[in-house]
Formats: sequence, C-alpha cells, structure tokens
Amino acid sequence: LLAGRTEALHGRLLSCDVWSGHLQSIRVPRNPQCRACAKRDFTYLEGESQPHITMCGRDSVQIHERSRALDLSALAARLRNIADDVRQNDFLLRFRIAPYEMTVFADGRAILKGTKDPSTARSLYARYIGA
Repeated sequence: LLAGRTEALHGRLLSCDVWSGHLQSIRVPRNPQCRACAKRDFTYLEGESQPHITMCGRDSVQIHERSRALDLSALAARLRNIADDVRQNDFLLRFRIAPYEMTVFADGRAILKGTKDPSTARSLYARYIGA
C-alpha cells in the first residue's frame, strides 16, 4: 500500500496495531455504491464540499461547517423569537423547532436531531443558522 501497489492487497483490508504489533488481514468485498472504495471519490479529502454524517441509531445528522465561527449569543437572541427551549453557553447553543432539535457549536458544527436526511438537515441549518 505504501509503495502504491494496491493490487497487491487482493481485496483485503489490513489492520495493524502498532502498540501490540498485531497484524490482521480481512477479506472485504468492495461495495459498488461506496463513494470512496468503488468510485474513488474522496470529496472530503479534496475539500470540495462540506461533509455530513448521519449518526447511526440516533435519528440525527451532524453537519460540519468549520469554515466560520459563530456568535452564539447573537444567534441565541435571534432564535428566541422563533424557537423553543433556547439554551446557550460559551461552547454551544441548543434549541428546538418541533419536531427538530439542533445543537450548534461555536466553530459552526451542528447536530440536527429528528431526521436522518442530510438534505433536510442542511436546509434547516441554512434557514436557522445561515448559509
């Protein structure tokens, strides 16, 4: 892999625990729908778009908007007129607009609870936090 000879892996995933020296080789079939391993689309590494993560079993989507800092106090003041249960401290802002709950961090990241759909999460983020 380090030599650029990915064909030598023969469809296997190599795991190496550097602390214990344990090396494990696991046969992993390629998922034809996987953006990274099948389509070689490394959007996150190329920085072309903001990634999102659907949080398994949590009915939530995490949005990464690290390109800007947010003024949580100003945002909280604006949201108090339209949202329920607005709570804010130096690190995060949490509010509810039924059926959703959003936690926004000062660095722009957010966790939107109440959906698994990244498009819905992005739309709500743009509407209430800003695009």
